[in-house]
Amino acid sequence: MTIGERIKKQRNEKGFSLRELASKVDLSASFLSQIEQGKASPSIENLKKIANCLEVKVSYLIEEEDEKIGSYHLKKKDRKYVESIDSKTSIALLTSSKIEKDMEPIMYEIKPGGESGRGLFNHNGEEFIYIVEGSLDIYIEDHVTTLNEGDSFYFKSTLNHRFKNNGKKLTKALWVVTPPTF
Repeated sequence: MTIGERIKKQRNEKGFSLRELASKVDLSASFLSQIEQGKASPSIENLKKIANCLEVKVSYLIEEEDEKIGSYHLKKKDRKYVESIDSKTSIALLTSSKIEKDMEPIMYEIKPGGESGRGLFNHNGEEFIYIVEGSLDIYIEDHVTTLNEGDSFYFKSTLNHRFKNNGKKLTKALWVVTPPTF
């Protein structure tokens, strides 16, 4: 995607018309249209104004290489976290929710006693788990498997399943789910 295509995509997602965004960043609508069509290039100053108005980083607007080759780099400090209600389980999103993808890699951190829920559940897709540290009990239908550091596990998500950390220390698990849920 070009800079102009990214600007247009974000503008549409924010619900701004071309004229509204142009007004907010002090540019003419015709010049902004030319930028979106790739017929003109914004100055760094204008790029900053546009990014700020669209609530994205300037790097999002200019990182065309990663997207062209189908890749995405997320620094550890930029991860988004989701925490369970009981604060015993948290999920770190390892990719952006804004990119189109067929799988969702996440890092679970599960404190002792933390679990996915009391009941078994199922959904379409597949799941892969790799235990980075600690241990985790995986309940699939009426069978329990204990996974320890370095173990991996794969299953069809259509099977009834849940998990629980029955150990005495924090468990970190790399989890890959299809289809993406975040």
